[in-house]
Amino acid sequence: MQPKKYALTRLGEFEQARRVYFRRDTNCPIIAHVGRPYTDTRTAVPSWMVNLSEDGCLITSDYFPARAEDVYIIIPGLGSKVHGVVRSQGEYTLNVKFKTLLTADVVDKVARIKTIPKN
Repeated sequence: MQPKKYALTRLGEFEQARRVYFRRDTNCPIIAHVGRPYTDTRTAVPSWMVNLSEDGCLITSDYFPARAEDVYIIIPGLGSKVHGVVRSQGEYTLNVKFKTLLTADVVDKVARIKTIPKN
């Protein structure tokens, strides 16, 4: 019989991080082409990327459809589409998991993109 691990018995133990790829904060505009379930059409939605990692990202917009199933994202400066599946959807956010991993160089490059406000 294995001993049970309750929260109080694990206070002194080293807890490993569950996340394999760490998210980097981003603040860049993107175009998300969102597909709904049971349809072949996609809707182009102007949105903002909030954070990014090698395996996924969080995007936000006011114009997402009620249910989203898959998405492909066009990131400025990347030159290609990034396909992904929607893990979870909030009222104004989509948590996207990419179908193929991005390289760390690409993630760092996109994380350095900063927008310059107009005066």
